[in-house]
Amino acid sequence: MSMATWIAIALALIIVVGSVRLLRVAPGAVRPPLPRRVALLGLQALAALLLYFTLVPPQRNVDAGQLIVLTGNAAVAGTVPTGATVIALPEAPANADAVRAPDLATALRQHPGSTSLLLVGDGLSARDRDVALPQRVTLQSPAAPHGWLELSPPAVTAPGALFKVTARAGGVDAARAELLDPAGVVVDRAPLDARGNVRLRGSARAVGRSEFTLRLLDAQQHTVDSVPVPLQTVAAPPPRVLILAGAPGPELKYLRRWATDTGLAVQAQASAGGGVLLGDAPVALSAARLAVTDVLVLDERSLAALGAAQRTLVGQALRDGLGVLVRSSGPLNDGTRQALRSWGLPVNGGSRATPLQLQADPEAALLQARRGPQRPSSDSTAWIDEADAASHSALPPALEHFDAVLPGADALFNDAKDNAVGGWRGIGRGRVALLPVTDSYRLVLSGRDDRYAELWSGVLAKGARALPGAPAVRLQSATPWSGERMTLCEVPSGSRVRDAEGRTVALQLDPASGNAHCAGYWPQQPGWHQLQHGDTVQAFYVFDPATAQPLHRQQLRAATARRLAAATAGAAATPGKVPGPRWPWLLGFIVIAGLLWWLERRRPPPAEPAPGVDSE
Repeated sequence: MSMATWIAIALALIIVVGSVRLLRVAPGAVRPPLPRRVALLGLQALAALLLYFTLVPPQRNVDAGQLIVLTGNAAVAGTVPTGATVIALPEAPANADAVRAPDLATALRQHPGSTSLLLVGDGLSARDRDVALPQRVTLQSPAAPHGWLELSPPAVTAPGALFKVTARAGGVDAARAELLDPAGVVVDRAPLDARGNVRLRGSARAVGRSEFTLRLLDAQQHTVDSVPVPLQTVAAPPPRVLILAGAPGPELKYLRRWATDTGLAVQAQASAGGGVLLGDAPVALSAARLAVTDVLVLDERSLAALGAAQRTLVGQALRDGLGVLVRSSGPLNDGTRQALRSWGLPVNGGSRATPLQLQADPEAALLQARRGPQRPSSDSTAWIDEADAASHSALPPALEHFDAVLPGADALFNDAKDNAVGGWRGIGRGRVALLPVTDSYRLVLSGRDDRYAELWSGVLAKGARALPGAPAVRLQSATPWSGERMTLCEVPSGSRVRDAEGRTVALQLDPASGNAHCAGYWPQQPGWHQLQHGDTVQAFYVFDPATAQPLHRQQLRAATARRLAAATAGAAATPGKVPGPRWPWLLGFIVIAGLLWWLERRRPPPAEPAPGVDSE
């Protein structure tokens, strides 16, 4: 119950007790006259009513008109209309006509009944986006920022793996983007497309946390903007690979050699006909063997050789987490398409071969920067080094692939024209993929073993079983900012966050989040923060608004636009209500209470004795 209800109950009990006292007369006492008793009861009830309205005054409608709220960069957002109340939030620039407020909720409480709100500047920060807004809200924004407007940092990466950085810039003509490693060396560069988007790649090195830099250049190669690109490299156990081939061939030979040299736990075998198997020891496709396998690599011949029971067993292992990769060595027949469809990957086409041109290499210097320093060789000579450099800078040969179309699948990789090649889908806890490339081994024969390793590393990473790990805390935003509240979900109870300066803060779970187990965190310093739960540590990067102003401003503008689009649900359709004045009710209570006191204290005059009766 509300406080007003408790006050009403208390005053009602006081009236009942007072009324019983007035109606009950002690033995031997003189009963007051009826008019006086009625007056006392009425005045007592009236005094209680006036006291209630003094403590809880009636609400009254208030219409405060338009309220102007200044936010960040309001000085360059145009002229502020006159004749309205102007409020400046903490991030707003100095304004002589504005009244400072710590947040938007305080400003609305101080000015109840505001029927319209004009936001001047970039918009509302995370602190103010949960506030219930008036019915009419408009935004007066400055010009769009020039620089990086969107950034998708790479996910956690394994050592030696390639990672991708996607971003979008605006306001710069003929712009180019460069990705710099922590040492300041450019590892990739590319021009922006017509929409300002760019995708760059880099190579993860040693285990740990590092900061790359994404730089935006104009047509004169001047730096317009730069943002940090956080990268976390974590060691992962090598995947366990089982390769089954319907016949020996160069693709199997070089795939097995690459997997062995890379350090994968690989076991391969090929059928030579007549029950003869080549390669490692024969493997029986049992449930126990598939349970300890991360990715099963088949070709269309070995897939056709599987019996119905084995296909069912592989399908069950797939739903339990196994990764299945089918590589084609020729046109896809109906049996292969039917088997893939039964596993959850429908395939159309796949009978017409077309040339496949891989994406072009970056510049020679960028390629060398991406590879890093070469390992010293004891038997290396100048001619060997020259031949190695020449082969690794040669154009990759055109490969052969079949025109298989996989509806609803994600691409394994993209060709030189950015067309999808192959595809994979998640089935249960596992993954099934199709690679319709028949001669990737030609990359090794042409001296481009680096591109061969890049191709198969990416394919196996997307098709293999997801490696087990500690439950990861999910961040609601990919780019959290210092000085702004952020939300973390899937947070274990008892978790703590250690900031960039070593201070530790305990996280409190929000009961309203339910099974999402979300908690709020307000970072005050940029840099790497560590979420700790027992022996488990998960790191996340907090960006600094001062060093990435265009990106921060654009995210602020986009978040404000989404909030205003959904503001109708929480808008106040009627003028605001505030408590009315208390002094009239208090004055009436004092008058009635004084009159009540006078009536209770007043005693009737003593009765005159009858004639002839002795007063003693």
